[in-house]
Amino acid sequence: MEAVLVSSLEEVLENVKQFNKDLQNETDIVQQLTQFKHWYYISDLQAFGPSKYIGYKDMNTAKYARGKGKTGIDTEKVLKQWFVKLPKESVRSQELMSELEKLLEQYGKKVRSNAVIHVLKREGGMK
Repeated sequence: MEAVLVSSLEEVLENVKQFNKDLQNETDIVQQLTQFKHWYYISDLQAFGPSKYIGYKDMNTAKYARGKGKTGIDTEKVLKQWFVKLPKESVRSQELMSELEKLLEQYGKKVRSNAVIHVLKREGGMK
């Protein structure tokens, strides 16, 4: 079954919540943490989610595992309407990367060296 891309920010927010629930429950998604390059931060939730997970409707770890071969290219395109990528050298990006590193360390994982952080457009992005 083909995965369907999200069509609203609300769906993205629900997916970020679900991703973090799945992490806390130490589901199979923990094994994937080092593979994610594009991370999205929602300040209202104080939570991160990777594009390949949060960009598809009604995502959970079981569905994610069944959808092997996701590249993230499609999810990047759809998520761009609500998010902006932070420049790696920006203070905000460095602060959030540090938070992301702490999160992944709890599971014995490291952030990819080429990982990037995206924030909601309404939060500015260039801070």
